Amino acid sequence: MINKGDVRVKKNILKFILLLFYCIPFVFLAMNEDVIRGTLWFYLVMIIGFGALCNGSVKIRSHWIVVVGNVLSLASTWVCTMLFQTEKWGWYFKPFTPYQSIVFETVFAFVIQIIVVICSLRKQRRKEVHKS
Repeated sequence: MINKGDVRVKKNILKFILLLFYCIPFVFLAMNEDVIRGTLWFYLVMIIGFGALCNGSVKIRSHWIVVVGNVLSLASTWVCTMLFQTEKWGWYFKPFTPYQSIVFETVFAFVIQIIVVICSLRKQRRKEVHKS
């Protein structure tokens, strides 16, 4: 028999783990690889990472994690950029500054995640309507 308290504890642990993984500076990693190697592959890693985290948030029906997680990711990316950017960063992302690029990419990823959350909420509502 499954205890409701156990389920709640497991769900809270999952929420914590999702927020912890959102702290990964995905945007910084993608931009850094772009600057160092000239490759866009880490942008794919960023998209997959954000997608997996968003999917996890949707599955446990904790949509607020997407918002808080993106703020955490933006903060960790900002700090990493302040600490590790090189001179090349100053001109590489023209016409944007590195920080404008960070904001643009984070907002772009966030908008996509919000669209996923809205679609999942609509799908859940349709299922609930059909049940009753």
